[in-house]
Amino acid sequence: MAITAITSVQEFDEKVLGSKGLTIVDFWAGWCEPCIVMRPEVDAVAEKLKGEVQFFTVDAEDKNLRGILLKEDIDGIPSLVFFRDGKMLDSLVGYKKADILEELIREAIK
Repeated sequence: MAITAITSVQEFDEKVLGSKGLTIVDFWAGWCEPCIVMRPEVDAVAEKLKGEVQFFTVDAEDKNLRGILLKEDIDGIPSLVFFRDGKMLDSLVGYKKADILEELIREAIK
């Protein structure tokens, strides 16, 4: 699988904030219909760009991960947040189709 689920704040700090290159984090929740509909789109793009971009997910419902949402100022889901070398670069809020996601990510890779 090309996407790794973050399970702790420490893991987020190490794998996302401590990363080199482009990293994308998908903030989602099980009750969020657009999140569920968008999941296959994100999976497809992550698989296509494997090796170029690191992809992670953060479950907004997980009480142990809420500190990440507060720290990164996530106020809507689904949110795809782009990090470069551990620093927030950009974010996309709301449903996006795979072709749009891929285009925006390829722009961020440049």
